[in-house]
Amino acid sequence: MKHILLVDDEEAIAYVFKRYLERAGYRVTACTDPGDALAAGSRGGIDMLVTDFRMPGMTGADLIAQLRAQYPALPALVVTAYGAEVDAAAAQVRVLNKPLPPQDLVDAVAAALAPGRPA
Repeated sequence: MKHILLVDDEEAIAYVFKRYLERAGYRVTACTDPGDALAAGSRGGIDMLVTDFRMPGMTGADLIAQLRAQYPALPALVVTAYGAEVDAAAAQVRVLNKPLPPQDLVDAVAAALAPGRPA
């Protein structure tokens, strides 16, 4: 079972996305604080990062960079209402714009984790 680290400072969004990903068969660790997410990711055992972009204390791009310093091939996806800001800050990362149907998130995660797909 693939393990997804999900980070969104809005508890309701983190909850809904977590539930959809779990229903799709993923194990999900959800965090509302990027510092907690960094600690969880640093322990290893995650297959993908799904993160918001604008969060208190750290952007999603910063979180991706710090985790990829340890795990260079870690697939990452940003889900945000500020997609234009992400493009410059997190090159080579797929961005989904909020609001979005949760199934779109599930589909994007499945595509990112598909065998043979580069991170």
